Amino acid sequence: MVPALIKSFDKISKEDSLYARLAEPINLLRKWNYRSGENSIATTLAVNWGERILREIYRVDIPAGEEDDQVTKTQKFAATASAEELLQPFLSTIKYLENTFGKWNIPWGEINRFQRISGAIDNHFDDDSSSIPVGFASSTWGMIPSYSSRVFPGTKKRYGVNGNSFICAVEFGKRIKAKSLLAGGESGHPDSKHFFDQGYMYSKGIFKDVLFYKEDVLKHAERSYHPGE
Repeated sequence: MVPALIKSFDKISKEDSLYARLAEPINLLRKWNYRSGENSIATTLAVNWGERILREIYRVDIPAGEEDDQVTKTQKFAATASAEELLQPFLSTIKYLENTFGKWNIPWGEINRFQRISGAIDNHFDDDSSSIPVGFASSTWGMIPSYSSRVFPGTKKRYGVNGNSFICAVEFGKRIKAKSLLAGGESGHPDSKHFFDQGYMYSKGIFKDVLFYKEDVLKHAERSYHPGE
């Protein structure tokens, strides 16, 4: 979709002064390597723009006999969409970012955040509370691990709501080795030190060892009990 947007801009910008203000953000996308990241302004532009055109992509009619999936719909929309259908949502994206954050060139990690809440009714996402920047994006855009985020009532920033919450890699051999990672932490209790102790690790892709053997479990045990006691 990004090459289609750039092509449309190059074709129409000299004829329509309405889109002249898009020159700088378009040039930023022109140089983008298509990798998301905390410091990527291009990711901010692409995701916010993509969300604005996603409904139109889903509406694309695929002839019988062809794969009726998101990839096919996206390819067809990119090939057939008018310049107006691509540039107008991008212009809206720039205006939205400027009106909301005071600038359009804002790094993805500044607005794409990870804030764990307990799930209680009185808990909600809050821009004034601590949160962690995340460089991932949704699998809707081909990202693995997937991290889907959105804004909530009273927030300007986006907070993760679903995605790959647990990842584990295992190496089999004479002795099993494994690494795993949870989104947030093992405990569901907000007062526990393990409620969010894996949050930073999750955002950076830093895995922890899986304690598979009894001697390793006992070595790292914080407390123990006997069943029935």
